[in-house]
Amino acid sequence: MVNDLERTVLESIDPELVVRWTRELTRIPSVYRPKQGEAEEGAARWVKGRFEELGLETTWEDVEPGRPNVIGVLPGPEGSRRLMFEGHTDVVTEGDAGAWTHPPFEAEVADGRIYGRGVNDMKGGLVAAIVATKAIVDQGVKLGGSILIGALADEEGEMKGVKDFVARGWGKGVTAAVICEPEDNRLCIEQKGVMWARITMTGVMAHGAMPLTGVNPIHHAAALLREVKAWEEDEIRIHGEHPLMGKPSITPTIVQSPASGEPQNNVLPAQATVTLDFRLLPSQSPEDMESKLRAILQRLKDADPTFDAEYHVIDSRPPTATPRDEPIVQTLDQAYRDVAGKEPVYGAVPGTTDGTILFTKAGIPVVTCGPGDTHIPHHVDEYLDIQQLVDATRLYALAAMRYLGVKELEQTGPRRS
Repeated sequence: MVNDLERTVLESIDPELVVRWTRELTRIPSVYRPKQGEAEEGAARWVKGRFEELGLETTWEDVEPGRPNVIGVLPGPEGSRRLMFEGHTDVVTEGDAGAWTHPPFEAEVADGRIYGRGVNDMKGGLVAAIVATKAIVDQGVKLGGSILIGALADEEGEMKGVKDFVARGWGKGVTAAVICEPEDNRLCIEQKGVMWARITMTGVMAHGAMPLTGVNPIHHAAALLREVKAWEEDEIRIHGEHPLMGKPSITPTIVQSPASGEPQNNVLPAQATVTLDFRLLPSQSPEDMESKLRAILQRLKDADPTFDAEYHVIDSRPPTATPRDEPIVQTLDQAYRDVAGKEPVYGAVPGTTDGTILFTKAGIPVVTCGPGDTHIPHHVDEYLDIQQLVDATRLYALAAMRYLGVKELEQTGPRRS
């Protein structure tokens, strides 16, 4: 049940402000386009401005040129709990802007939704965390712990932002993290693991009219792909279907030949590459997948001495799981019931988030919970339901007060904005 102070904070959250700030941030393109000199810096500066307005201890750290992490801290007593709200400022490409009904960077409002690239994944969730913190600050609430909001770079790529965040020691002292990714405000306590591997098969270049004078790596790529399909079926048979995560998968995402240079109709290429995207259940591991990949490549070599392949693991992240009895899960569960008036829906993230790194590298319990249709990220006409956005803001504010505890009101009383 919500007490009087909590109710005051929740009622102070202005839905119009949440929408306005989400639209402002969405209008700042933050696609990583190095050839055009575009990255997250503009969006990061907007976030930095909001942190400073709230009086947060604000830190700007460049991960790469134009790709900063921005960290805002509402400090609490030394040695107390620290709750992190985590989001990222980069968004994926809009693709063909002409295919959008609503222009990708105008953040138009229609039918109770905000439309735009990145509004769902995940600028809305990031704004919800900022406005939730603003409501606590504005009402003069002094917490028993601290809030840290991390607006990090490069989540859509190699997660360089969160890796840099952890490497600089920010994870020390963080006792729990809410990953504000779009999950329909479900409490996602597990995440699939991921591994990306690129296999390069080398043949012998030749004239297309005289293929027997060369070795065609495309045939070798085809043989590998047949093996991969059977391998995926074996993994599903062995590991089954997880109640929250579904089935494991091994997906060829890029098949390319020649591996470099211009393709020509009459040239048998020298190389072919296959990129595989592994999505792993808790009963699997990247190390086991790599071992099985090596065995497949060796088996293909034994069957055909001309088969010449090497692989490179681009990145790997193990699955994560946070127990239901973890304090942050318990807090979010009850806060959701009080905000939404119904039981929360538990789920799992089908991909990975920055939370994977926080969990595995810094030992931080994570729950992925944020506004937005789970299936809409990266789509044309990406949108965010406004009611979900406002509900998430209230959920974050209530969860922060309950997880960290409330010591007292500031002597000056509520702040007016």
